[in-house]
Amino acid sequence: MAFIMASTAFALKDRQKLILDAVIQEYIETAFPVASSRIVDKFKFPYSSATVRNELLALDEAGFLEQPHTSAGRVPTEKGYRFYIEEYFDGDELLEKEERAILSEIFSAHSGSASGGKQKTEEEFLKLLARTVSEISRSFTVAGLYENDMFFKTGISEAFDEPEFEDKNMLKEFSGLSDFIDEEIRNIFEPGDFKKPKAFVGKENPIREARNYGMVVSSVITPNKKETLVAVLGPKRMDYRKNISLFEFLGEL
Repeated sequence: MAFIMASTAFALKDRQKLILDAVIQEYIETAFPVASSRIVDKFKFPYSSATVRNELLALDEAGFLEQPHTSAGRVPTEKGYRFYIEEYFDGDELLEKEERAILSEIFSAHSGSASGGKQKTEEEFLKLLARTVSEISRSFTVAGLYENDMFFKTGISEAFDEPEFEDKNMLKEFSGLSDFIDEEIRNIFEPGDFKKPKAFVGKENPIREARNYGMVVSSVITPNKKETLVAVLGPKRMDYRKNISLFEFLGEL
């Protein structure tokens, strides 16, 4: 199945790109609407406060940012997050050295057939991979093999640590989604759809019930050369760049 992402084609100036990128980074980190004063103080751009305010207004009018309240700072829209993903560069450095080492060890430890037999090795590998991806991404994670319908889900506690889930309605919705997301993934996706990681922001997601969230999906080859599918799901504020970098590193392994 082919997936076409919404384009953020827009003639952004370099200055606007820097400011937009800074707003999104700050919002991903803090979960608080970002004010122009915060951008000026933290990122030390060579622009005046008035210039930053004007550019934030322009980005707002172009649909990349929005204000949740009149007096609040700004937060990214889905169009803004799509910019953040498309501007992504080769980013292995987004993973900590220790994180890369842990992922490498999982693959090396499960290479070849283990004493418990090949099937058990695949099961152990998928469980450990899902658990580790969940811890690194701080997201709910699904990992599975299509050929024997073996899927594992983990990381609900990691996802619920995010401030978005202080909203009881969102907490309830996500809890329900986590119960059947693996079935939806099996029904809609195939591993061959994801030779490279793909990110879905909100309404882009072909899974209707997941359109209030962000998701990154990729195929991963197990040490026994089986193609599996791994997905992380969380708030739209998730760190798409780090999660894409995580999956790219798994592809290298």
